[in-house]
Amino acid sequence: MLSKQSRALLGVLLAALLGLAALGAFLTQGNVRAQEDEPETDETVQQPEQQAERVIQVNGHGIVSAQPDQAIVRFGVQTQSESAGDALEENNVLMQEVISATLEAGIAEDDIQTQQLRLEPVYSQTVDAVGPLTLTGYRAINNVAVTVQDLGGLGDLLDAAVAAGANTVEGIHFEIGDRQALAAQAREAAVTDAMQKAEQLAQLTGTELGIVMTITEIGTAPPQPFPEADVFGIGGAVPIAPGTQTVEAHVQVSWQLE
Repeated sequence: MLSKQSRALLGVLLAALLGLAALGAFLTQGNVRAQEDEPETDETVQQPEQQAERVIQVNGHGIVSAQPDQAIVRFGVQTQSESAGDALEENNVLMQEVISATLEAGIAEDDIQTQQLRLEPVYSQTVDAVGPLTLTGYRAINNVAVTVQDLGGLGDLLDAAVAAGANTVEGIHFEIGDRQALAAQAREAAVTDAMQKAEQLAQLTGTELGIVMTITEIGTAPPQPFPEADVFGIGGAVPIAPGTQTVEAHVQVSWQLE
């Protein structure tokens, strides 16, 4: 039988063991809670955002001038008579003579195109513009457009047409035949302009041009038409001045900066 002193010592030991067990449980629970609170580690390492690429972007402008090498001239015949049939018949005769003169002047048949054929009534009114209109006859109108490939003979062509019976010359529209070739030259000039600007800007900022990032053609303007000239000559070649036309190109180019 344990003495009173032995029993007291045993109680102290049991209390110590219980305290150690409780402490172990507390530490274990805290460790589990800490593991739960710790964020999961992604196997993929997150890379910092890359810096924005350093680029330079400029616009280039190219312009090419050239003298037109062909023209479209419009002339025709107007006739008037008391009857519609007579007006139209007279018009047909004169227009046929005009077309024949045009062909004899060296114009190809494919370069002659009828633009307008019209028959309209003609009315008259009293001087004081009072009262109803009175039908006085009919007017026949026939106009053709002629493409002239050789501008050197344009004046002689107009004289020949007028001598044959053409009594209306509406005007001349000058054109450049090979526009694509001029457009290509304008683009080349625009890109060269953009490169010169970019090189200057890079030099001023202490950088160097790298590879070309983007090239955008903003637009290629068609040749500016020469204003239509009202020409009409009888006797002697009509003086013709075709002037010059321009073709423009615009590009936008960006380079990477080294």
